[in-house]
Amino acid sequence: MIPEEDAMLAQEGRPARMVAAAWRGWAIVRRHRVILFLTMALCVLAGLLFILMATPDYRATASVEVEDVPAGAAGAGATQRPSTPGDTESLMQTQLEVLRSRALAEDVARELALVGSRTFFDGMGHKRPEQGAGSLSQRQVEQETALKLLQDNLDIDLPGKSRVILISFTSANPVLSARVANSYADSLIRADLKRGFESGVQARRFLLGELDGARQDLERAERDMAVYAARVGGVPADAKDDGDAAAPTPQGSVATRLAQLNAFRAQAAAERIAAQKKWESARLSSVDTLPEVLNNGAMQQLMTQRAEARTELVRQRQFRKDDHPEMREARARLAALEDQANAMANTIRASLKEQYDVAIHGEKQIASEIKDLERQAQVERGRDVQIGIMERQVDTFRLLHDSLLQRYRDMASQAGFQAGRIQPLDRAAVPARPSSPHVGSTMLLASLGGLFLGLLLVGLRHIFDDAVTSAETLGERVGLPMLGAVPVTGDRAQPQEIFSPIASSLLLASVEGLPRSILVTSAQEGEGKSLTLNALARALAALGKKVLLVDADMRRPVQHRLFGLVPAIGISEVMTGQARVEDAVIETGVTGLSVLPCAAVPPNPGELLATPALDGLIDHARERFDTVLIDAPPILGLADAPLLAAKAQATVLVVEWGRNHHGGLRVAVERLRRAGGTIIGGILTKQQGRAHDYDYHRDG
Repeated sequence: MIPEEDAMLAQEGRPARMVAAAWRGWAIVRRHRVILFLTMALCVLAGLLFILMATPDYRATASVEVEDVPAGAAGAGATQRPSTPGDTESLMQTQLEVLRSRALAEDVARELALVGSRTFFDGMGHKRPEQGAGSLSQRQVEQETALKLLQDNLDIDLPGKSRVILISFTSANPVLSARVANSYADSLIRADLKRGFESGVQARRFLLGELDGARQDLERAERDMAVYAARVGGVPADAKDDGDAAAPTPQGSVATRLAQLNAFRAQAAAERIAAQKKWESARLSSVDTLPEVLNNGAMQQLMTQRAEARTELVRQRQFRKDDHPEMREARARLAALEDQANAMANTIRASLKEQYDVAIHGEKQIASEIKDLERQAQVERGRDVQIGIMERQVDTFRLLHDSLLQRYRDMASQAGFQAGRIQPLDRAAVPARPSSPHVGSTMLLASLGGLFLGLLLVGLRHIFDDAVTSAETLGERVGLPMLGAVPVTGDRAQPQEIFSPIASSLLLASVEGLPRSILVTSAQEGEGKSLTLNALARALAALGKKVLLVDADMRRPVQHRLFGLVPAIGISEVMTGQARVEDAVIETGVTGLSVLPCAAVPPNPGELLATPALDGLIDHARERFDTVLIDAPPILGLADAPLLAAKAQATVLVVEWGRNHHGGLRVAVERLRRAGGTIIGGILTKQQGRAHDYDYHRDG
């Protein structure tokens, strides 16, 4: 839940931070208001001078309307597809490019006779060429100049997504502006009509060629169909239409005959099956049992006679011997009758076989005739299909020919009467008032430009200027609170009451109270950090604190002179181990204030401060004193101050009033912070003007 609470607090604090940032921005602008007002005044003055010195220009505008399809276009009603937004945009862009073209500018210049006209060049504020250039004659140079002036001062606009084009021309002569704008509109309309007429001529020429080709194709197709019909014996469609409708066609005769033969074949097959059954029955059965034999009248009579002969033979055998003549006669008679019956039965069986053979032969003959007719029908169907294909080809070429002929007649009848795609809408009137310079917009632009430029200058000054003149600017520049301000005085010694509030604020600089070690330094030399440290040490001693002032500025030590001392040993000897801290510390005569001076100036102060001896010195001093004040060299250009800041518990930055104009203060603070120093605030020295620059609107 802790991250969510932090997020909620961040969301709640965002408006407050925005308000605070707005107040800080307003304070920056108010502090540099002179720069802002001066910049705006100069820009407004420049705008006024521009209005007074500029030559007035007059702008005339004509308008035309662009249609999708020219009114009365041949075939436009039925064949024109619906236009899409992309087609409309492409059409409008095409017309814009035509207006910007050199050809249209030449047409306008030729119509208005601008080449050789001094009025045109005077109206455009351009000197008329008086001589040629290179290989160009004077007239050619004048023409090129006129065309360039026309194209440069022409303005074309498409209001919204409409089909209206606004054609504007600007010059110093109002009449000239109106004439040129109207001439551009007229030239655009004429160019469109000319393109339409030329495209119509080309279309008619193209249709005439297509019509001739379609006529030749139609004639060739009709001729090919007639030749084919004559070769195969078919009848073309035209001949069928002209002849007798009741006359049967060959294909119809073949189909009828084929149907009849199929019926005959079915009947022949049935007869063959019946004959086959009879023959199979006669071949496998006894002759006497055949229905054909039994149903035959002669055979029945013969069988009756044979039966009677057998009966008679049996009767005679009862009374006579076999050798009896009557017995021999009866047997002979019976044998003759049996021979006659067998012969007749065999004849009937042979007739059944012959009927079967005849049925097979008849079926085969009918099948052969059907096969021949089928081949003939197939040939006729192929011939009819080919003739149908040729007929459709003839119909297609005839339809194409008739369509092209009708289209050509329509275009020929409308030639010369077709309206253009571009129609005039409004003519350009002579402008009564100049279009530029526009006083209102010019002054507004100058004011806004001055405001923007002024804010830019204020921002640049705020970014690149580190000059501190108040507690507010110190917080804005480097984000430090101001512990106090020291006004500029003629005396070297500062009044004690000035540093008493600063010393009191140091007592609350940390959670534990007065920091045990405080480094005092400045960004650059000459900002008064040594005098400030001396006075601050005296003020802390006056508050009852036991203070040790360490003069660690071993490049230009001054603390011993401020106290009027002549030390024999100092911090250099202590750091190198040549003396003890107790021996080097000197009482200043101020109660509670001692000083560790710098007696001998070492050749390498930076290397000396980087040794562990500095930590031992500060730890030893903390045991005997309430706080240790360290005087350090300036930050910029030297490494001493960052080394000392990393050892001290707190750092106080001395800043001279109105100094550090080029980012030096920011660089110094960043160096201290990167070195690990803890900067608790700054002291403003050499303050001029009021003792306190207080702002009721200041944040905090």
